[in-house]
Amino acid sequence: MSDAFKDWETDGKGHLKVWPLYGFTTALFGEDAAGLRVEIGTSAPKAGEPIPALQLVLRPEQVRELAEALTELADLLKVPAKRTGRA
Repeated sequence: MSDAFKDWETDGKGHLKVWPLYGFTTALFGEDAAGLRVEIGTSAPKAGEPIPALQLVLRPEQVRELAEALTELADLLKVPAKRTGRA
C-alpha cells in the first residue's frame, strides 16, 4: 500500500475502510467557525431512517485548506465531457 495511506484505517485484511458519501451540509457558527455535516453509510439509506453522519466544526483556515484540497482532487479526476445535446 502506498505511503499516502499509512495513517488511514484498514480492516483485518489490510484493505482501506471507506464509506460512500450520501450527502453533506454546511453551516456558519457565528463569524469564527463553520460546520460540516458529512452523511455516510455502508448501504443506501432507507426512506425515513436516519443517515449516519460525522459533524465537524472547522476554523476559517481549515475551511480554506479543505476547499483547496478538494479542488486539487477534482482537477485530477477524469470527468467525462458534459453532453451538450448537440450532434
